[in-house]
Amino acid sequence: MITLVKQEIFKLLHKKSTYAVSATLLILITVFGVLTRNYPKYWGDPKGLFVEMFTGINWIVLFMIAACSSIIAMEFQYGTIKELLYRKYYRGQILVSKWITMLLYSIYFYVLSFVWSMLLKVVLFNDKFKLSDTYQSGHSVIEAQWLGIIGSFLTIWLVLSLVLLLANIFKSTAAAISIGIIGYFALSMVSGVMFLLMHKWEWLKWNPLNMMNLPQQLLSSSVHKMTLLSTPEMVVGSLVYTAIFMAISYVVFKRRSV
Repeated sequence: MITLVKQEIFKLLHKKSTYAVSATLLILITVFGVLTRNYPKYWGDPKGLFVEMFTGINWIVLFMIAACSSIIAMEFQYGTIKELLYRKYYRGQILVSKWITMLLYSIYFYVLSFVWSMLLKVVLFNDKFKLSDTYQSGHSVIEAQWLGIIGSFLTIWLVLSLVLLLANIFKSTAAAISIGIIGYFALSMVSGVMFLLMHKWEWLKWNPLNMMNLPQQLLSSSVHKMTLLSTPEMVVGSLVYTAIFMAISYVVFKRRSV
């Protein structure tokens, strides 16, 4: 298993796209930081942008959807999965090694975004606010950022577990990426309708889409009036749905023809 993980990391480190995506993430974060500094009237409160790591959180999910889609789909698309199986690795080991690699990759993105946002704060906003300033619901700016990171990480992996499942079903990398990204935005767009339906049929509060509101609820407890779930229930729900999608993905992968 460790050997497989090392091989996956080696492939990741030797892909030009890994460095291109990292550079793109830093550039995007910097652009939004500079725009917020120079045009606060149009780009909003710098505290809020800092909490979101200058939109870094939003970009991470898109980059990770692409990475999770390709790490499995490409093995089947180019037939390299057969080489791994010929080397007497179990299918379960191959899949879990890819999960671990993607987990480490997502952590890397969060660390990179956090460090860069802290640097931008010092360079661009040191005279605008302090990390100890109150932001929302009694949380300091830095506390709000960490709560946002934790909530985002859990919800992103809820999305990625579904993306990994789709990547197991579709043979084309492009199809897996497209469906993953389109599905992510489509789910975000129907949240308003979801809240209306939940207040009519309360049992709908347990749907996985509702768990996507965890980051907002961690920052403001009043959000539970809309989600109809407590924060611990949403955390557990996110983890349970992630485990369910991963389990289904595992079954599909083991039964998929090569």
